[in-house]
Amino acid sequence: MDVEVRRRDLPGLGKQFEIGCASGGRVAVVVQNNGARHLYTFEPDADAASSALQLDEAQARVLGAILAGVYFRPAEHDEPAVFGAVAIDWLTVEADAPALAVADLVLVDHPSATLVAIMRGEETLVKPGPDELLRAGDQILIAGHRADIFEVRAKIVEAART
Repeated sequence: MDVEVRRRDLPGLGKQFEIGCASGGRVAVVVQNNGARHLYTFEPDADAASSALQLDEAQARVLGAILAGVYFRPAEHDEPAVFGAVAIDWLTVEADAPALAVADLVLVDHPSATLVAIMRGEETLVKPGPDELLRAGDQILIAGHRADIFEVRAKIVEAART
């Protein structure tokens, strides 16, 4: 699902980015030239913001990571998060999947897909090697083009069927 992002230059101040929400409202982010970020929410059909927050650069990055699913992944979803041409997604290795190595899913030198991390219980393996074996219940973080993420998802599903 593509989301329309409306961008507006704010001369001397920075840039504004705005998206519509499922509720009919809107969210706008103003990124100032000095690095400050302002987050505004709008009720449906409202011209004035109903709330406003100011975030410094570090806070904005953490909030962005939370929204992108780096800190928490909802139980079920079908679409990767997309940032321009880059998509990220959490995939879970099912209990009935045979042993797979990282290299079975993504080649180390793949031009547009990377297995970024494996969450295994309380342990996180960042940039696992190609010989790392995936286990049932592992959650893997993949970054790359959307088509590549769907390809990795298909490999996991196919492995579980065989």
